[in-house]
Amino acid sequence: MKKCLIACLLVLFAATARAEDPLHFVADGDFAPYSMVIDGVPTGIDVDVFTEAARRAGLEMDIRTHPLETVLAMVRDGRCDGALALFRSPDRERYALFMEATPVHYSDYVLFTKVGTRFPFNSYQDLAGKVIGLVAGLDLGPDFAAARAKGDMLVKEYPDQRAIIAGLLGGEIDAFAGNIDVTYYRLKDMGLTSSIVYLNHKLLTGKPSYAVISRAAPRKDKEEIIQALEKALDQMAKDGTYNAIARRYLLRF
Repeated sequence: MKKCLIACLLVLFAATARAEDPLHFVADGDFAPYSMVIDGVPTGIDVDVFTEAARRAGLEMDIRTHPLETVLAMVRDGRCDGALALFRSPDRERYALFMEATPVHYSDYVLFTKVGTRFPFNSYQDLAGKVIGLVAGLDLGPDFAAARAKGDMLVKEYPDQRAIIAGLLGGEIDAFAGNIDVTYYRLKDMGLTSSIVYLNHKLLTGKPSYAVISRAAPRKDKEEIIQALEKALDQMAKDGTYNAIARRYLLRF
């Protein structure tokens, strides 16, 4: 009887300890002002918003940054509990549970090119013969993927934004796909806002990005975590906390 009681206590202790384990989330470190590293510390709109959401949900959370391809691989393999913030796609739904109730942010994507080299762009047919840069791992939806597969354009992948901007300035590509907020944040940092402009036709408009939980992660309380974080994110959107945090980085909020 005594041995049985001890065994039960050990199981209870292990379960309690597991429930209190910090959530390990990852984010794209090259996505300022949404997620980035300043003085060795992950920060940005998404990071700050999700840190507050976790606090409201009573969850301890550790957020670290990696290149986008690494983020996706970690979610796929269960080497993290979750990630922020990802576009939803059938492929990603196979390895990630999306917190679909409340997006973390919305994105507009366009094509950026050098001043003086603008070209007409109203459909993917206009990109015939063009070389378009893309950060590795970026999913721009089925229309972009179909045009790429069809060969309407050639696509050259780069590891990060600095590399893709250097590729444009060096003549390796004709244009690159980029989030408007993120790209202008980087161009301002590099002093290039007067050298690179974007074409008016948008690749994506108001595309939602979501936090996700890895299907392969060993946690047993995934649904409870999702519900708690979704509730907190919804509260933050309604009470103005989200905009207050975002305004620290982007005045348009």
